[in-house]
Parts: sequence; C-alpha cells; structure tokens
Amino acid sequence: MASILVAEDDTDIAQLLATVLSNAGHTVRTAPTGRAALDMIGETGPDLIILDHHMPGMSGLDVAGRLRDDAATASIPLIMLSAAAPAAARGLCDVTISKPVRPKHVVEAANELLAARSNGEAPEQHHAAHQLVDVGRLLAVSDYLTRPAHADALDAFAESLTEVTGVPAAAITLVLNDSVVVAGSHGMPRWVREAGGVPVEWSPDTIVVAEDVPVLISDSAADEEYATSPLFSVSGVRSYASVPLNSAEGHVVGTLCVMDETPGTCTEDTVQILHSQRAQALVLLSRAG
Repeated sequence: MASILVAEDDTDIAQLLATVLSNAGHTVRTAPTGRAALDMIGETGPDLIILDHHMPGMSGLDVAGRLRDDAATASIPLIMLSAAAPAAARGLCDVTISKPVRPKHVVEAANELLAARSNGEAPEQHHAAHQLVDVGRLLAVSDYLTRPAHADALDAFAESLTEVTGVPAAAITLVLNDSVVVAGSHGMPRWVREAGGVPVEWSPDTIVVAEDVPVLISDSAADEEYATSPLFSVSGVRSYASVPLNSAEGHVVGTLCVMDETPGTCTEDTVQILHSQRAQALVLLSRAG
C-alpha cells in the first residue's frame, strides 16, 4: 500500500513496528539512527516516516527539522515516538505518540495520514482549544472539582513528587477550558499559589490535554512557543515535565507536572517517574473530605 521508513534505535521496537505495519500491507524499512534515516529517505522517498525522538547522534526532532526545511521532503507525513514529546515536535510532526508504543495506535495513525495524503487533504491537526471545550471532558473535570479532596494530602503528595523526581517544584492540576487549576502543589511560585492556577494559554498542559501525551521541555528559553509565557518568563522556570491524568472514561482531566529554574533538570526519566505516580494522584483527587 505505502512505503514507510521507521527510524528507531531499539531493535525490538523497530522489528515490532516493521511487523505490524507489514501485516497491514505496507512496505517497511528501518534505520537505527537519524543519519541513516536521512540517507534512506534520500534514496527511497518514503510515503511516511516514523521517528523515534531519542536516538544517538541525531534526535528525531533534528531529523524532522531537516525534512521540513527541504522542499523535497517537507510534505512527507511524520509520526514521532517519544516517552515525552518535545514541545517543538508539535510544529514539525503530524502526530506524536507516547512510549511505550501501542502498535495498533501506530498503524491507525499511519493509515489516517496516508489516506489524507492520497486524497490531497492536509493531515488533521489536534488543536488544544477543541479538546479544552469538549463537554464530556469538562464534565469529568467538574466531577473532580466538586469533590472536597484533602488539600493537605495533595500538597504532601506534590512534595513527595519533588523528592522522587529531584525537581524542586511540583503540582497536581485540573484543566478547565480557560484555566489550569492547581489542586495541590509544593515549591510553586507564590503568585501561582495565590491565584490558584494559571490561564491555559500560559501552560504546556494544554498540549497534554489536546494529545493525551506527556510534554518535556528541557529549556524553555530555547522553545519559541513558551519562552515568553509568563509561567516561564516571570517565574524563571526553564525545565518542565508534565503527564496526563485520565478519568475512568479516558478523559484527560488534569496533569502531574514538575518544574525547575535550572535548564535540563527534567528528563525522560522524570517523565517515567511521573507516569508511575498517576494512579495515586487520581486516588487523592477522588477522595472525599
């Protein structure tokens, strides 16, 4: 049906994706590095490219940037795989998919992008604004907001997040259509605590809600989208990691996030730790006072 290139340095994941995509009728080639992927792309001109972000030598984000800057490859659909998608990936890739990878999700995303391309359509983009006003999601958030959860317990949990991640500030949030409400926090800027949260347009958590994926910002000063946001520019936050909190129905109701004024503090390991804490956070949010 289509020619797909998978750039992935983990051989087991590369083989898994090659198998499921081949079973779906596609011709698949794999590349172990970003440089090898660029060489193969120049030789074969694939119909779709799947990029792991964290690869030796050249990241998936670096490869995506080069492809978008070259007129010959700028229109090829791109899927990025990452334990935590860099914020900049949203401007370069059509779809970001979280690791651990769900093969069915990858196949479905690939088929949708290929169908759109063959029909001459622009790939559908995931806009945060659409998800933020989704009625089902807002009802799920409202359900948590109306439960008188123990604020002290949530603050203590946020403090425990700083201890296990080694990042000095943490928060448990609930995301409305116009604001990110801080349900519990530790080490957050005073003005954020006093206000009870921030406008949604200031926060990377809108990405988490829109795409149900983690977000990792290693250095906000190098990120065009958030370098001037008050959450970063006023508070001096440079490093940020956030993961989604999902209701039983699957709606993204909020996030677990950590942040630091020092660039590079938040890493993919930080994201994995936050993932491991999500269940406990939801228990605390659900507990009646």
